[in-house]
Amino acid sequence: MFDQTKLSESEEMYLVTIHRICEHCRDTAIPIPEIAEQLKVQPVSVNQMIKKLAEADLVRYLPYKGVELTDEGRAISARILRYRRLWEIFLVKELKMELDQADELACHLEHSTSVDLADRLAAFLGNPQVCYHGDPIPQMTDAPQETFRGIPLQHVKLGQTSPVMRINGDAVTEKYLIGEGIRPGARVRPLAVGKDGDMLLECPDGRLHLSTEMVAAVIVGAPSDQPLKESEETSKMVPLSTLKVGERGVIDKIKIKGATRQRLMAMGLVVGETILVKRVAPLGDPIDFVIKGYDLSLRKTEAGEIMVNPVKQGL
Repeated sequence: MFDQTKLSESEEMYLVTIHRICEHCRDTAIPIPEIAEQLKVQPVSVNQMIKKLAEADLVRYLPYKGVELTDEGRAISARILRYRRLWEIFLVKELKMELDQADELACHLEHSTSVDLADRLAAFLGNPQVCYHGDPIPQMTDAPQETFRGIPLQHVKLGQTSPVMRINGDAVTEKYLIGEGIRPGARVRPLAVGKDGDMLLECPDGRLHLSTEMVAAVIVGAPSDQPLKESEETSKMVPLSTLKVGERGVIDKIKIKGATRQRLMAMGLVVGETILVKRVAPLGDPIDFVIKGYDLSLRKTEAGEIMVNPVKQGL
């Protein structure tokens, strides 16, 4: 068996790319230009790497056809994809990260993940079978692989709850839905359907009306009759900016996006952490907080975009 620890991140990325291009067509050779396009590199660079991987018996080059993975190459790439997709679910579900940010970070984490860590991560997440992109998570067993890729939101019965898996829409549609709380990992529940297929939806940020086109763009996981816990908890949440000096809250949701969100997370503002209001400026802005023993100052507008569950005094 080939020692995977001898592979560089670049070599692993080539194996994963080949695997993903033809994940469901095992015996199909992948043309060199297609690999180059996926990796945004020149075909000559692909040729050099393929030669190196072929010498390690991880790929086979078929003249005039392309490249295919050997059994060993497929086993290694499947293992790496397992790591990536498990991390993706963890980052979105547990840390409330946006899917694109989680995907980028998961691409880095996959290279430093062990089999044991991946198994522990899978157990923690309830052994998921598909990631939020709807792609199967390779299993390290001989059991049949689950390939459930989700169902359109319009097929969910009224009152049933489903986790959002992905959004099949253009950039504008995706940005709007995510901004309204309809993001991979969020649980939603249809409340009413109009005659044209438009829908009144209960989601983590409250109730939302979606047009027929918007509804069609949302792909969800298996429906259930479980209550929408996120919505029940929403009524308890308040903006961090409304807490008074000396009051504490547990961070439940960070609505801020982009670079500012990343900056706040780097300073310790992550879901599940307890934050204390230390001081409010005379004019109400900025507000000083304490989190993890460190002082932090936020503008009132920033604090207003962070939702917390107040902690009762004396606890």
